[in-house]
This record gives sequence, C-alpha cells and structure tokens, in this order.
Amino acid sequence: MAKQTLEGFADQRDIEVHAENQAIARKNRVLHGELTTLADRVAGSEAENAALEKELGLYQRKYNDRPKWLAPAKKTVENHGTLLAFLSDTHYGETIGLAEMGGYNKYNLAIAEMRTREFFERTVRLARDYFAGVKYDGIVLAIGGDLVSGDIHDELQQSNEKSTLDTTVWAIPRLYAGIEMWRKEFGAVHVVSAPGNHGRDDKVPRYKGRSAHNADSHIVKIVAMQFEGSGDVTFEIPESLDSTFSIGQWNFGLEHGDELSKNFSGSAEIGWLGPLIRGTNRKVNAYAAEGKRLDYCLWGHGHQLIPVPSRGVIGNGSICGYNEFARGRKFRPEPPLQSLMLVDPVHGVTIPAPVRVQNRTAEGW
Repeated sequence: MAKQTLEGFADQRDIEVHAENQAIARKNRVLHGELTTLADRVAGSEAENAALEKELGLYQRKYNDRPKWLAPAKKTVENHGTLLAFLSDTHYGETIGLAEMGGYNKYNLAIAEMRTREFFERTVRLARDYFAGVKYDGIVLAIGGDLVSGDIHDELQQSNEKSTLDTTVWAIPRLYAGIEMWRKEFGAVHVVSAPGNHGRDDKVPRYKGRSAHNADSHIVKIVAMQFEGSGDVTFEIPESLDSTFSIGQWNFGLEHGDELSKNFSGSAEIGWLGPLIRGTNRKVNAYAAEGKRLDYCLWGHGHQLIPVPSRGVIGNGSICGYNEFARGRKFRPEPPLQSLMLVDPVHGVTIPAPVRVQNRTAEGW
C-alpha cells in the first residue's frame, strides 16, 4: 500500500512539474514577444532620433560659404568711359498754360532757362556722384533738334512768347554757358547736332537744304563760333537731316525723328516704342547698304524717354514737357526728362540714366 502511494505521488509530481514547465514556456514566449516588440520600438526610436538629429542639424548648420566674387575686387586699373548727353525738344519760345493743362505742366522762357540749367548741372551731378569710379575721356552733347517752338503751326505763331528769330538770340548764350560748364568739368566737349521739324523756315517739311533752312542748325553754328579756336570744344553740324559720330569703336546715328511719325504710327498703346524700333531697323539697314555700320540710333521728337540700348535705340524726352497737343491726343503724361549715358569703350552704352530737369518749387507753380 505504501508503495502504491509513493508511486502515485511521483506521478502527480511529474504532472505538476510538466504543467509548471509549460507555464514557464508560455511566459517565456510572452516575454520574448515583449522583448521583440520593445527591441523594434527601440530600433524605431533610434531611427526617429537619427532623423530628428539630421533635421535639427540643418537648422544648426551655418551657411557661410560665400563665393569669393561677392567681395568687391580691388581696383587695379582706371576705368575709362565717355559720357553721352542727349538734349532735344526744348521748344524754346513755346508757352504751355497751367489752366489748359489741368495743373499738370507750365512752360515759358523763364522756366525753360531753369530747366536748361538743371540739365547741365544735373548731368555733372550724375557723373560725379552716381557714375563713380570712372575716368571720363570727355563728354559728347547730342543736340537732337526742336530747340525752338517755331512758326510751323498758326497756333504757335499766336501763342509763342517770342518770334523764332528772337528766340534764337535768347537760346545762344544759355547753351554756351552750359557747354562752358562742361568744358571746365570734363575737359573736352564734342557737340553733334541734327535739325528738328519745329525750327524749319517753312510750314511744309523739306528734304533739300533741310539743315540750312533750320533755326536749330543756325543756333548751334553761332554757339560753335563762340568756341572757335578753343581746341577742347568741337562741333559737328550736318548739312543733312541727320548726323553720325563715333565714340571709340561704337557708331551712333542722330536724327530728330519726325520722319518716324510719317511712316509709323506712334499713338498706339505702346506709344513711341513701336516707331522707334521699326525706324531704327530700317535706318540700320539703309546705312548698311551705304557701307556704314550703326550701333545705336538716337531719336527725339516723341517727347518720351525710351532708352533701349540692347536694341540700339535711344528715344529722348523733352525739356518743355507735356503740352496741350499731347494732352488733347491723350498721350501718356511724362515729366520733362533728358538722357545721359555712359559709353564703355568695350561694351558700348552701359548705363542709361534719366536727367530730371523739372523743379516745380523753383519754377513757382
């Protein structure tokens, strides 16, 4: 009996041990699963931490690897250049009524003198203070016509402040004074002119003897006589309707521009730009057929400052400014502006700049 009891006890113990082992095995499997999950979480956290550290590093990194060309280069040689100033459409003698212009503009000989002086003085200021670092070889003054209001329309004859002949007498000493100022400032001045349409001595435009019958050419000829023999002020006054000159290797054509308004419309929404581009292309082609190269064409007449040197076009503004004719035609108003350019011997026209000549406070309106 005792033997059977002991044997039964052993069998019962084996069963209990087996059950305990199975429970331990199950617990081990659970723990192994938890450890695996935890390991996966740790690995994921490490990857997330690495990504966060990388992203944080993007914000913490200093981007200070500046290219060397951002630093200004040391000046080792002098930069040479020639100034080119464009004066046109002064319309000396014309009167523009403040009331007729809705308060936008006023013009008479007193104001014309102030604006002409501003043109010459501000050109010096721009050259000194804004075109810095350049040694000027001199300055070219391109006079593009319509210096006088003239008598080509009946309303101008009725409203001009002076007759055309008296206006020429008035204009000569003012232009002389400005050129003399530049001679002292820049050392050498070369003046090139072209006749406009307002200075002609007949109401009908002419092609034969256009310069000889034009007050613009007459004024420039008399101014030239004042500098005769000076050596540092020279003149080119053409017999034709236009003039050509060179600055270094660059060839310029100067023409007033009234012919453009006959051949191309200038009253579209793009204004004077269309006639300027088309007229320049036609003129360049015509000169090429004559065996001459033109790099830039200078035009007046449009009273709009449109410098497009990349297309070889420089359209000038005016001294008189917006007038009754332009307002009646609903042209876009533009303040009195003239043009100044820096001509680089290698690159041509590099810096076109407006010369603002109006000072309403000084002009008293």
